[in-house]
Amino acid sequence: MATKLNGSVVKSFEILGLFSSERREISANTVADELGMTLATAHRFLTTLTIVGALTSYRRGVYCLGHRIEELGRLERETNPLASVVKPIITAASIDLNESVMASRFSQGGPICMAVSPSNRPININIKVGTILPIHSTAQGKIWLSTLSKKERTASLAAYSLAALTEQTVQDNEGLEKELDQIRAQGFALNRGENEPDLGAVSVPVFSDEKRVFLTLSTFGLLSRFDDAFVETAVERLNRAAREIVANCT
Repeated sequence: MATKLNGSVVKSFEILGLFSSERREISANTVADELGMTLATAHRFLTTLTIVGALTSYRRGVYCLGHRIEELGRLERETNPLASVVKPIITAASIDLNESVMASRFSQGGPICMAVSPSNRPININIKVGTILPIHSTAQGKIWLSTLSKKERTASLAAYSLAALTEQTVQDNEGLEKELDQIRAQGFALNRGENEPDLGAVSVPVFSDEKRVFLTLSTFGLLSRFDDAFVETAVERLNRAAREIVANCT
């Protein structure tokens, strides 16, 4: 018999899931409209989440994430055993590729850096653990989007603006969908100056036993070094690292 879920807990996390990098505050109207609650029920959930520290209200009727969420996020980054498995594997890949390599997980706001191994180049590009990356203009984000169902993708992009971060950024849904089709077919995603003008990246998915993506691996550096030959090498090396992670997690 399947375990019956606690509906209030599920609904609380759905409310927390309304936050993103673009939407940093919500109201009872937001909750009621998007989650199909009455205003009275929305107020009750928001008040409860505020009392326990998951939310805070700095002006009447407006809520943002509270100190408990920040504390739990920091604790998760410090104690997550997956990071200790991933770090030596991406370090070896970074040495082989002579470029920085990162592992990221998905969050409501976009891919979040879980572990990173900077290259040993005199000048390199570094990203801090905990950094949330744009979902539509990065190789990591596009990998995540490509594996979602149409319904899930629409929900993820509902509160997200396809902002033009560079001249190369895809800004329309039709263009993004076309690129996601290509990513699904080839098994990897590219960023050729879409997030920052001179930055290139290659990303591959890491699949769980349930065939769901639970991580992405990516290598990134100056765009001028990311030619077709390097992309081919990077995809092969990152996929090998992905297999090593899966083998060490089972």
